[in-house]
Order: sequence, then structure tokens, then C-alpha cells
Amino acid sequence: MSRKLGFFKRYAMTLLFPAGMYVIFAIITLIIGNQSFFTAYTTEGIIHDTVQNTIIALAIAIPLSGGRWDFGPGAIIMLGAIIGGNLGMKLQANAFVVLLLCVAACICLALIEAILYVGLRVPNMIISMGIVMVYEAVSGLINNGLGVNFFANEADYTEHLLSINKFPLIYIMLVIVLLVTWFLLYKTKFGYDTRSLGSNARLAVNAGVHEKRNIILTYVLVGALLGCAAMLDACGSKIEPANNLSSTGLMFGSMAPVLIGLFLGGFTNMPWGIFVGALGMEVFTYGLNAFGIDSSIQTIVTGVVLALIMAYINDGLKFVSAVKSFFGCRKRVVS
Repeated sequence: MSRKLGFFKRYAMTLLFPAGMYVIFAIITLIIGNQSFFTAYTTEGIIHDTVQNTIIALAIAIPLSGGRWDFGPGAIIMLGAIIGGNLGMKLQANAFVVLLLCVAACICLALIEAILYVGLRVPNMIISMGIVMVYEAVSGLINNGLGVNFFANEADYTEHLLSINKFPLIYIMLVIVLLVTWFLLYKTKFGYDTRSLGSNARLAVNAGVHEKRNIILTYVLVGALLGCAAMLDACGSKIEPANNLSSTGLMFGSMAPVLIGLFLGGFTNMPWGIFVGALGMEVFTYGLNAFGIDSSIQTIVTGVVLALIMAYINDGLKFVSAVKSFFGCRKRVVS
């Protein structure tokens, strides 16, 4: 019984991050007399937007936990949505088939990156940057450079496609993604090998871990996750072809949930930690929107807050000591 209580306590404690964010903004908005943060629309928006951000952050965190920094997720989502979405609409396929086409397209695109990385043995940062440039260029050649637009169909078909991005299907997708990812990472040899390579790649390889096979399997999982995100992205708005590395903005925009989620995942598991991190950052974003803060200022504030959070995560005692020293606080000497 005590072990079960400890288990639930760890998971409940991680929720203090989004709950604390919500309480802070709730108090501030009450003080300034702004009620927009307390509407049902805002609450539903926070939870809804957390789904896509969680899936994207998971796709970034899995390679990152193995020491592979990847710039490609944004380009894969964009090109996978264009390929899978347009093919599905030409076939007049139902929403689930279009989702599978997006997943298949993103898996293929992710596998191309993995094969190049394994074959060329060039650092993944360089490979992924080259992949981004190629995929962005290709996106302008498909469908006459028009991207993908689910909203250009007849009203009934558009509504059918958009159902994936609405209650209850979007939340069913989230639960399935979290459970499947948790199972693969914590209950299979693939997950054990992934964690071993992330801890000490050389030692893991010497112990018999097949690194190349693990990399390929990792990018199959990453591609499947990005395919789900691509479908949700296409349901949200028209997707235009990207250029000048603009697709990397999606990856950098998801780094806050990734970094916070990896830390929280150390107390529970990675999928749950990523979800809680994404939820907390969505509360933070919606809180800033409630204040009417400009998007550029929001980016600066988010960066500063993330830097402070990561500084505390890396060395909390030293961080607190530095803050006290900055404000002139000194330890009292007991005589």
C-alpha cells in the first residue's frame, strides 16, 4: 500500500507545475480585474492545445534523450501533412485513413533521415539541418506549392476531417500516444536499449546493444508521432510550404515542454513528464495572452522563465544562493 501511495504521490507532485502556473495567473488576473482567464473557452483551449504540443515534444525528446539533437520535426510535420493530407483528400478517404496516410508519410520522411545518419555517420545536427532544407524545398514542389488545406473541401467532408481535432477523438489520440510510447520505452527491449544508449552509448554497444537498429526503430516511432501531429496541424489551419529554415521554429517552440518534461519524467516517466510540461507551458502562454502581451514580448518572457526554471533544475541550491546574493541577502551569523 505504501508503495502505491508513493507512486501516486510522485505523479501528483509533478502536477504542481501546471497547477502552480494556473494559481499564479489566476491571482494576477483577479487583481487586475481580468476575467478572460477563467472562461470555459480558455480552459478547453489550454487542454486542447496541450495535445499537439505533447506529441511534438515527445518526438523531440526521444532522440534528445539519446544525445541526438534533431532540427527536422517541423519540416517532417509540414511535408508529411502536405503529402498525406493531399493524397487522402484526392481519394476522398475518411479522417482515420488520412491520419494513417500522414503517419505513413512522416515515418518515411523520418526513416530517410535515420538512414542518412546511420550510413554517413555525420553528426545528427548536420544531417537534420540538411534534411530540413531539402524537405522545405520539396514542399514547394508538391501540389503546385499550395500546401494542404482541409478547409477547401465541401462543408461535410471538411467537418469530417476536422473531427480528429475535436472532442473526444483528440483526447483518445493523446491517451493512445501516451500509453503506447510508455509501453515501448519502459516495457520493451527497444526502450531498454534506448535508455542504455542515452546513458552511455559506448558501454551499451560493448554490452551488445545494436545501435544502428535502435536508431532506425527510434525514428519509426518519431515519424509515427509526427504523423499524428501533422494531422492535427492540418486540422488547425492551412499548411503552407516552408522556406529559409522557418520550419525549425516549431522545434524550438517545443523545447520548453521537452526540457521541463525530461526533468519531471525523472520522477515518473518520460511521456507523463512531457505531458505535464506541455500543460504547464500552455497555462503560461494562455496567461500571457490574457494580459494582452505582444507575441514578441511573450517569446522574451518565455525564454527568461525557461532559463530560470532550468537553472533551478540543474542546481537549485546554487541558483537560490545566487538570487539571494543578487538582492543583497546574507546568511546571518549565529553567535
